[in-house]
Amino acid sequence: MAVRKKMVDSWKSKAWYQVVAPNFFKAAEIALIPAQDDEHMLNRIIELPMKEITHDFNHMYISVRLRVSEIKGKTAYTKFIGHSLSREYVRTLVRRRHDVVNAVFSVATKDGLEFRVKILVLAGGKLSAPKKKALYNLLKTEVTNRASNTDSSTLIPDIVFGKVSAELFQKLKKIAALKRVDVLKTRLKEEFDTVAEAEEEKVEGAETPVEETAEEKAEEAKA
Repeated sequence: MAVRKKMVDSWKSKAWYQVVAPNFFKAAEIALIPAQDDEHMLNRIIELPMKEITHDFNHMYISVRLRVSEIKGKTAYTKFIGHSLSREYVRTLVRRRHDVVNAVFSVATKDGLEFRVKILVLAGGKLSAPKKKALYNLLKTEVTNRASNTDSSTLIPDIVFGKVSAELFQKLKKIAALKRVDVLKTRLKEEFDTVAEAEEEKVEGAETPVEETAEEKAEEAKA
């Protein structure tokens, strides 16, 4: 006669952990997540709309990525590992007959963290190749210097809450008429990074306007 194995309810064997956002989000309690034990909870990634943390409807198009970095009792503390603006939102920004400058590069913060950033500059109209280059160069210089002189605990909230974008707009508009500047994406470089993420960086980096095309050079010569 076959012996039936006693079925174990996996849910009953799990504990519930209260997940807490980083300090710049006022250590808000953002989720209750079940896990078998601390080991299964540690390093787990949580991705959610920023609106669920701040309760601000204006943040609904921003997605935040957090990683569980520390556990005390049944409380899981997280660190910021990236953010992004939704593709649908970005599509609403870009209009025909308005040039765009996409800048993708890495920056290192004062406290030694390295982030990959992607920034969009939306012009008020068409841009010449030299102006595209000037915008890109000033943009990269400003963000790189800002990061190297700022701890991540200050830089990250300044980015996700729009302060960096607003400051960049004021400086870049001296070069050309602009509609807006947005930090579209950030990603913390970690030991967990995969080959796929490295390939994604190469593709994004290819969007950066570095050289003029032959057509652009010809147009500039005529001007």
